[in-house]
Amino acid sequence: MNAAHEHCLAELETFFADAKICHDCSPLLEHLSIRLAALGYAAQVQTMVVQSPAAELFEGLSHGLLLYLGLPVENAADRAVEIATQIGTAITEFACDQEASSLEFTSDSAMASADEEASIEYGFVDAAVPAA
Repeated sequence: MNAAHEHCLAELETFFADAKICHDCSPLLEHLSIRLAALGYAAQVQTMVVQSPAAELFEGLSHGLLLYLGLPVENAADRAVEIATQIGTAITEFACDQEASSLEFTSDSAMASADEEASIEYGFVDAAVPAA
């Protein structure tokens, strides 16, 4: 396992274990979860989500992770299934973007400055995060 990814997973687990952080930072936690799932850690993220004291807040994320993993989603409301589908699609798209970007050459002038911010909009979550 990649050391940086392992660190991010440990941090995410700590955040999901704290109900206050879950309520205060749910869009950011969803964003990080999607990115880690796309990097191959969907099962680990799913476990963190369902074990969270605020798991009900992340029902759409949980269902989206299940869909991405090819597992059935049971007893979900229509809106939850809609959100889950969007999340599953976002994970797949980010995974494809990561694969494509690893094959592309990026010049120094095309790289974003570390001080810039990127806006992430999935439709179900909107969070400003530091540029990659």
